[in-house]
Amino acid sequence: MPDTHAAADAPLSRPLTLSGYHGAPTAARLLIASLGPGQRMGRAVKGLAVSWGAMVVSVFIPIAHFVLVPSFFGIGLWQFVRRLRQHEQVRGAHGTCPDCGVEQDFELSAGLRLPQGVQCRHCHRGLTLAADSAKWGLGSGSADRRV
Repeated sequence: MPDTHAAADAPLSRPLTLSGYHGAPTAARLLIASLGPGQRMGRAVKGLAVSWGAMVVSVFIPIAHFVLVPSFFGIGLWQFVRRLRQHEQVRGAHGTCPDCGVEQDFELSAGLRLPQGVQCRHCHRGLTLAADSAKWGLGSGSADRRV
């Protein structure tokens, strides 16, 4: 019988293209973590607790508490539902700088949109991470997609 836990813990990845100022674009990988039900529930409860903790603290702020308390209540519920539905989480990208040839991990901004600018930690040049449309099955005209 196959071990299903090992497959669930292995990071997923998707192909990217990393381009710079010089040289040919190189291959990179988008690193994606698969979140199990327990991890999703833990993240959801944590988001709810942080927002509702801020809600309790804001009760003691005169006048502003009329806006802050309902806002933090709603934000907490929104975070709970959003994190509970999130089955995968982008952890970063890994690739080789096309300019200096150093293999490294790249940090990505929240709300991943491709193409995205990143910086090489070795040569400090600006690089562009883009989705390989053919390998992702996005077709033409999909250069700017939310992942």
